Amino acid sequence: MRQWVEVQDQSAIAVVRRAARSLAARHDWPKLRIDELAIVATEATTNILRYAEQGRVLIDAPAEGKGDVILMIFTDRGPGISDMDHMFQDGMSSGDSAGLGLGAIRRLSSAFDIFSGPEVGTTIVCSFAKDPPRPSHGVEAVALRVCHPNEDQCGDDYLLRQTPNATDILLCDGLGHGPEAAAASLEVTDAVSQSRSFNSEPGAVMYEVTEQLIGKRGAVAALVHIAHPQMELRYAALGNIATLRVRDGEIKRLPVRDGRIGARATRGYEESFDLVPNDLLILHSDGLKTLRDSYLPQGLLWKSPLLIAGFLLDRAFRGRDDASIAVIRIARDAD
Repeated sequence: MRQWVEVQDQSAIAVVRRAARSLAARHDWPKLRIDELAIVATEATTNILRYAEQGRVLIDAPAEGKGDVILMIFTDRGPGISDMDHMFQDGMSSGDSAGLGLGAIRRLSSAFDIFSGPEVGTTIVCSFAKDPPRPSHGVEAVALRVCHPNEDQCGDDYLLRQTPNATDILLCDGLGHGPEAAAASLEVTDAVSQSRSFNSEPGAVMYEVTEQLIGKRGAVAALVHIAHPQMELRYAALGNIATLRVRDGEIKRLPVRDGRIGARATRGYEESFDLVPNDLLILHSDGLKTLRDSYLPQGLLWKSPLLIAGFLLDRAFRGRDDASIAVIRIARDAD
């Protein structure tokens, strides 16, 4: 499921619960865990209706997890939670649900985060894992994508790989939307994953892929390589994928080179620099509006990458194209 589920009435509760169950069953999750996902889906969606009257939910299994991880994002623009401690007590929830508080939802999740206030509504993110989490090697990274509202195939795609030596991410946007755009993005992700230079030189990867796909429908793309433990970033981009580095509250927008994969061979725009603990990187396609201060409320950038990605994917979503976002944080204690 790569579409926002609009939560506007009671019928959405069953839709979200079925989506959670179906996704977990498709990947052979144990029955107990499927039931727990369904409880969280029911509780959080019911609370959207009770406290905000409407909102959105996204449920997805990231490709890099091969079905071993399921993510849920619940977001609304209601009044926010005024007494957070109270809502984390068991039994504090909607009268139409099982009566679980946010504390129980947090306990059922492998990871949980929340951002709430009168100006920002409430966003809750939960991740569920079959197995213990893999080491992050000092870099926490997540990517999300949603389809054009009238499509069921997403023309945006990404690759995310983490090894002891590096974190690599590709974010690409196939031209247009729908099945043909999805096919164009798949050509790019396949070519990058098979590149001899993937996991080392983004510029070399970009040249290899643009040369291979000359004459194809094409896409725009950005590639980021972060070497561990040096935390040195190398970057290459072609077209209008936006890449931002946030450091101590200051935003640097990395340049791009005009063009697209499918035209001439090029290394794209290249840059490299060192990262420091707590640096944040945000990449997104033009399915999201330009991220300005109005989309970055106080406190958001201190939250988990999943919450930042989920919040922005909702608040900045244009609603007339596919959209994707990746958020990467260098750990505070990275050496």
